[in-house]
Amino acid sequence: MRLWVGLTALGTAAGCAHRVEHINQRLLLPQSAGHYEMAPHQAFVYPVPIQLAGPAFPAAGMPRELPPLTLCVSFVVDTTGKATQVAPLSQAGCDDGASQLSLRDASLSAVAEWTFEPAMFCDYPDAASRDRDWNGDGCAGERVQARVVPVSLAYAFTFEIREGRQRVATRKR
Repeated sequence: MRLWVGLTALGTAAGCAHRVEHINQRLLLPQSAGHYEMAPHQAFVYPVPIQLAGPAFPAAGMPRELPPLTLCVSFVVDTTGKATQVAPLSQAGCDDGASQLSLRDASLSAVAEWTFEPAMFCDYPDAASRDRDWNGDGCAGERVQARVVPVSLAYAFTFEIREGRQRVATRKR
């Protein structure tokens, strides 16, 4: 069985009457991997977002115009569901943030506050038990062994200002 991960989330943040802020998040899959081969008796429960407030533009110091700037952040959802090891991510399509440190810092600060139901790895006695008991929401069944596991994730945030209107696209793929 191959496990492919992909989620999409949109959120909006209200700003002052003269500003528009929009948040759309993109989860990035590792460039070197896209799946994990699991045995027929195993299942994986992806971390479930609890709190994913997106970054906001700083209150002051932003230019009137800013072409799209994509900043990427990697982190680990630990076994308690907290975002840890939050750091800028360098990969194709991601700016290093050197030109806009305040936006990079806003992205890192926002992600550092994120919380999830942690990921779980489910081991069933056999494939028939897994097929019968697994519901996709968690490790279910009488004889399942559930292990909470840390998971590495990455998100891309695209900031843009046009005609004074601020937009943050926070996308996960």
